[in-house]
Amino acid sequence: MKRLQFLGVLVMLLCCLSANGQRNQKFSIASFEQDPFDLTAKNDAYKKIDGSGSLYAIIKVTSNNPDDNLREYNFNFGNLRSIVEQHDGELWVYVQKNAKMVTISRTGYTTISRYDLKTTIEAGKTYTMSLTTSAPTVYTQMLHFVVKPANVGAVVMIKSSKANAVEEMFGTVDATTGSVARSMEYGTYTYKIIANNYHTSEGRIMLKDKSKTYVEEVSLRPNFSEITLQVDSDADIYVNNERKGTRKWTGILRTGNYQVECRQENHRNSSQYITITENENMAIVLTPPTPITGTLAVTSRPLGANINIDGKDYGTTPQNINDLIIGRHTITLSKANYKPEKQTFEVRENQTTDLNITLNDIAKMTIKSSPDNSTLYIDGKHVGSTPYTAEMGSGDYDIRLTHPNYHDFAKRVHLDSSNPVVNLKLERQFMVPTSGYVQGSFQAGTMMGAGGNIGGYIKNFNIEGYVIVGLGKENLYINYTTGASSSEESLSGTMFGGKVGYGFIIGTRLRITPQVGLGSLSIKGNDVSTNVLCATVGVRFEYAIAPNFGVSLTPEGNFAVSKKDMFDSMTSASSKIKGWGTGANARLGLYLYF
Repeated sequence: MKRLQFLGVLVMLLCCLSANGQRNQKFSIASFEQDPFDLTAKNDAYKKIDGSGSLYAIIKVTSNNPDDNLREYNFNFGNLRSIVEQHDGELWVYVQKNAKMVTISRTGYTTISRYDLKTTIEAGKTYTMSLTTSAPTVYTQMLHFVVKPANVGAVVMIKSSKANAVEEMFGTVDATTGSVARSMEYGTYTYKIIANNYHTSEGRIMLKDKSKTYVEEVSLRPNFSEITLQVDSDADIYVNNERKGTRKWTGILRTGNYQVECRQENHRNSSQYITITENENMAIVLTPPTPITGTLAVTSRPLGANINIDGKDYGTTPQNINDLIIGRHTITLSKANYKPEKQTFEVRENQTTDLNITLNDIAKMTIKSSPDNSTLYIDGKHVGSTPYTAEMGSGDYDIRLTHPNYHDFAKRVHLDSSNPVVNLKLERQFMVPTSGYVQGSFQAGTMMGAGGNIGGYIKNFNIEGYVIVGLGKENLYINYTTGASSSEESLSGTMFGGKVGYGFIIGTRLRITPQVGLGSLSIKGNDVSTNVLCATVGVRFEYAIAPNFGVSLTPEGNFAVSKKDMFDSMTSASSKIKGWGTGANARLGLYLYF
């Protein structure tokens, strides 16, 4: 009986223990570590000092559950004192130094007894502790990095403070905005920002507020300088055996030591070491390579020839030219009235190269003209047309050139073998003895009018036809034509006729041609008309502005040689009509000639 009673009591105790175990929830310590970037425990605004004069350490406690009431947790460090304060979503536990274990309890939760901190708490240090309740709700917060400078290809790496967490890539910074963002689970993270030529930037962040975006602004510190390397020669610049450029190079070098060389063909390389410190831009003038040289001894027949080596003058022969860079060179000797001679030679280190060059006064002479295809005579002999090339010696020659519509060129010309190309220019003859022309004209004088001319020259003899339409009108009362009552007539005149003359060409563009001719003046109204035969005396001045185009001016006088009574009656009534047939005029025209 007693045995049965004992078994019943034991069953009841087990049931109670089971029920209690089901009622209690669990929490755990997800992470605990020192935060080397957090100096809160030493901050005058937050620090606390124990009775021995030592600073308290601070353990900042957070929970994975933002709704968790952290004040319900109790912390016991054995014989060491602790103080608990609430700070903006965190529980700050101040504890004396040398603590190694902690017991954490909370009503309704299973107690964590004598948890090994795996470190010894140090005075004035700040630690973080993350608590996790059983079956926690995962909360996230948007994390946004803003990195300057933006366009350096920076990469953000991040690592959670949770046990067994590994570093992962957060993202690559946008080259324009410098931003990269991602939603991350609540907790504490460390990050690294890596970019070429910049120091790696590290930091720690804590995500605990899902309603806000956590923005971390980071300015990268350069690990380089902008360097300009310059050498006063055509040398190639090498940095650590890598070619950078010729004569001058500007670029980025990371901090450190570098070997810089200047290399140039047929020169001894120069080398020097430079030290680059960060963010210290500089320009460095490099030592040029040393030329490797030899000597050239040059003479000529005849002496006194000008020496030019690779485009540079070195005086006249004979001469020793020292300090020439080794290798192949081109020498040109020239002298008035001699054909230039060009040779290639080679200079060797610390040796003398001898050259003796004979100049020739016979050369391929070329005679050119403007215009081309001019007929060429040399010393009175027809040799062809320009351009003309032949072997000739230096000297004076009688040159004659002819070309249609150009003045003949005749001159004694000196041909020089040292300058074998001669350019000669013929003067254009715009006015020629035989040509034709058409012209538009405007006439001013006693008869204002406009018209045209057509004519030509045959060996300077001129013949021309013309017509001029009067621009003015004259009103007369006519009462003698029919014996009837008078009527008003509006009269106008037209002159047409021909002229002959002889032209005198002056220079290349001007011709003066005296002219005489006969013309008929026709006067017409509505009911009346009459004709007058007029003699014309004048001078035609014409000037060629360009090939086939010119301007003319012709002053002339008209004389009535045969007229009718009607014309006499009209002229007695109107001096204007009289001037149409017996006046002086000047005719201005633009003409085309061919």
